[in-house]
Amino acid sequence: MKPKIVHARDKEIMHQLSDLFVESKYSIKDETNKYVLLKKNNYGSILIHLPFLLIGIFIDYRALIVNVIYFAYSIFQRSNVILITTEKKDTEGNPLEFDSVRDLEVFYEQSTWDKAIELSELE
Repeated sequence: MKPKIVHARDKEIMHQLSDLFVESKYSIKDETNKYVLLKKNNYGSILIHLPFLLIGIFIDYRALIVNVIYFAYSIFQRSNVILITTEKKDTEGNPLEFDSVRDLEVFYEQSTWDKAIELSELE
């Protein structure tokens, strides 16, 4: 999955933003002076897992295979990855395309969301 890229004007803002994401159940996967990579795993809906599990146990074992495929899809394709960086260009010198924090919809509380938007829009 392609990470959503958020720009921070400096290292301090980058760490403040990463702290807000960590409060919203993200985990830090990698961190340097120039970026922080965060990930929140998506395991799929219990409303989908449970019927397939019950069908797999009591009726047809192949439903368990479908359940495992759905689980793998959720982990590898639907998990959220956020890259917070102070860089404005990639390794090849091309300008990065940043995602707005307003569009991410990852915070549980409105006050946390407002603070993240404010921090990301500082120039």
